[in-house]
Amino acid sequence: MTLVQRALRSEVRSALGGLCLLLAAGCSSLDRFDTQGSEAYCGALVAAPPFEAGFVPESARPSLNLALTIDATALTSRGEASAIVGRLSSDDAQGGLCSKNGLALFNGAPLRTMPQLDRDGLSSLEFGSGRDYNFFAWVDSTCQGTLLALVSLMRNDNIELRLLKPKPLPPPGAGPEEQPGFGLFYLSRQKAGCNF
Repeated sequence: MTLVQRALRSEVRSALGGLCLLLAAGCSSLDRFDTQGSEAYCGALVAAPPFEAGFVPESARPSLNLALTIDATALTSRGEASAIVGRLSSDDAQGGLCSKNGLALFNGAPLRTMPQLDRDGLSSLEFGSGRDYNFFAWVDSTCQGTLLALVSLMRNDNIELRLLKPKPLPPPGAGPEEQPGFGLFYLSRQKAGCNF
C-alpha cells in the first residue's frame, strides 16, 4: 500500500468515525416515552369523518378520548416473544359503542406487540417525518373484538395512534358497531393522567 493510499484510508476512517458520532448524538432513546405512576398519554379522536368511522355511535357527537401508558423497557427488550408494551383505556363508558353493557371501548387493554413483524418489511415502515419509532400492536376492546394499533413515537415526545377495526362487510344501514373502523388520535403526556 502506497503512502497516498494509507493517507486516504486514514481520512476516510476519520470521516466515517465523525459521521458515526454525529449520528449517535442525533439518535434519541425511547425510554423518554416510558410512563410512571399515574402518567399517561392522553388525547381525543380526530373529529373528521375519515378518522372517526366505526368508533362513535351515530347519535353521539364524535368524541372519544384515550389514555395510553407505555412500557419502554418491554418495547425495546421484547425479543422473540410478544410483549405487553402498554395499556389503553377510553372515556366512553356512557354513550360509547360498548356502553349498552356499561363498558368503555377500552378498559386497561394490553397493547401486545407482534414479533413476527420484526422480520418483515412492515417493521421498517416510514411515513411522514418527525417519527422516532413506529410499531404495530394488537389491542382488545371490551365489545368490538381485537383491533390493530399503529403507534408512532414522535420526535416531539407525543404519540400518534391509529386504530384499525376489522369487521365483515356490514349490511346496508348497519350502525358503527357493525362497521369496520379507522380512528386517528394525537396523544400527549399528562403527568396526572387523563382524568377518566
